[in-house]
Amino acid sequence: MAAVELTVFHFILLFWSLRTAESQVMALPGCESYCGVIRIPYPFGMTEGCFLEERFKIHCNSSSGGDPTITVNGTDLAVSSISVYDSTIYVMFPIVLTNCGVKDRNTVVDLEGSPFVFSSENYLVASGCDNLALINQNNSAIGGCVSICDENRDPWISGCSGIDCCQTRIPSNLKVFNVTMKGVDGRNGRRGEKQCRHAFLAARSWIDYGVYYSFAGDNPYGMKDVDSIPAVLNWGIDKWVLDSLVSKGAYYNSTHTSTCKYMNTSINSTIQSPVVQCFCETGFDGNPYISGICLEGPTIDSYRRKIKAKMAGLGMLLHFHSIYIIIEKTRDYETAALKGSRKQLVGIVMFD
Repeated sequence: MAAVELTVFHFILLFWSLRTAESQVMALPGCESYCGVIRIPYPFGMTEGCFLEERFKIHCNSSSGGDPTITVNGTDLAVSSISVYDSTIYVMFPIVLTNCGVKDRNTVVDLEGSPFVFSSENYLVASGCDNLALINQNNSAIGGCVSICDENRDPWISGCSGIDCCQTRIPSNLKVFNVTMKGVDGRNGRRGEKQCRHAFLAARSWIDYGVYYSFAGDNPYGMKDVDSIPAVLNWGIDKWVLDSLVSKGAYYNSTHTSTCKYMNTSINSTIQSPVVQCFCETGFDGNPYISGICLEGPTIDSYRRKIKAKMAGLGMLLHFHSIYIIIEKTRDYETAALKGSRKQLVGIVMFD
C-alpha cells in the first residue's frame, strides 16, 4: 500500500512540475499563471506587479467556478483563452437581440484606447426575416449582411447563406462593434415591428464547427436564451511602453530569439500610440513579452516530453498495480469461499 501511495505522490509531483515549468515560461516569477483552468500569460496578470499595465488586468474568481474576466472601457468580457504565440484572446461576446420575447439587448463594445482590436477571423452573423444588419463606426456603415425570407428553404442545404440567416467576415482591425438591425428597404419584415431578429460577432472556428445550428437552427428565437458567443480579439502592447522597457534594460530586443512588429490599426482608429506584437523566432519557444528572450524550442519540448513520458509510465504502473490488487482480492475471496465450503462439508459428515 505504501508503494501505491508513493507512486501517486510521484504522479502528482510530476504533474505539478509540468505545470510549474510551463508557468515559469508564461508568467512573471512569483505570479499565478492560471485562473481555474485558464492560463493567464504575461503581459496579462491577476495581481499588482503581475500585469504590464491596468488594461491587461484579469479578474479571477475561480472559487465561484466562473470564467476570468477582463474589463475593456467599462465592458466586462469573460475570457476563455489567451495566447502569446499569436497575440489573441478569446472572449464571450454579447448577442444583439430584439423582439424575441425577452428584453432587447444591444451592447456596444468599444475597444478604442485599448490594446485590443477585433480579429478579422470573426464573422458577423444575423438572422430573422428581411433582416438588414449593419456594423457602424463613426456614424457610417462599414459592413453588414441581409437575411431574407423563405419558409420552404432546407436549412441543411442553404446553411447561413442569406435565407433567414446571413454571415460575413468583419473588416480587419475593427475597434468598435455597434450593430443596428432593420427591415430590408425600410420594411419591418412580414411580421412587422415585432419581427424577432438577432446579430452577433462569432469566431470563425465556432462557425466552422457548426455550433450555431445546435443553438438556433433556422429559428432566431432559438438564440433568446443565449447571452454570449465566443469571439477573438488581437492584442499588442503600446510602442512607447516597449521602448520604455528597452531603455530600462527590462526588455532585450537584440537577442535574435524574438521580434516585435507593428500591429495595423488603420480602420478609422483614433488610437494615439502605435501598438506592437511580439513573437518568438522560428525554432524558439516561450513568452516573447517576458524580457524579449525566448528559449530554444527543443529544450522546452524535450523537458515536457520527459515529464509526460514519466507520467505515462507511472500511469501504466498504477493501472497494472490496480489489476494486481483485483487479482489478489479475487484469490483471497475464492480461498475464503473454499474454506467455508470445506467447513460445511465436514459438518455434514460429522452430523451423518
